[in-house]
Amino acid sequence: MDDKTVIDLYWVRSQEAITQTDRIYGPLCRKIAGRFLRSSQDVEECVNDTYFALWNTIPPARPAHFPSFLAKVARNQALKRLE
Repeated sequence: MDDKTVIDLYWVRSQEAITQTDRIYGPLCRKIAGRFLRSSQDVEECVNDTYFALWNTIPPARPAHFPSFLAKVARNQALKRLE
């Protein structure tokens, strides 16, 4: 499944969007969160917060480069968790 299709799933509010995001980009999200957070439990919660933030951001946003957008959201969620 390509990024455009995943973004389209967010637009139609399909739960499959989260499933596919985790399947394709879950390791990336965990790696980013793991750079900031030491606990594996905190990393998993951060990844879940990332998916929730994506759900609330797409729509109205339609990212041109989904991996970069996702990485930015994951980083911001990890930084929030540190505070």
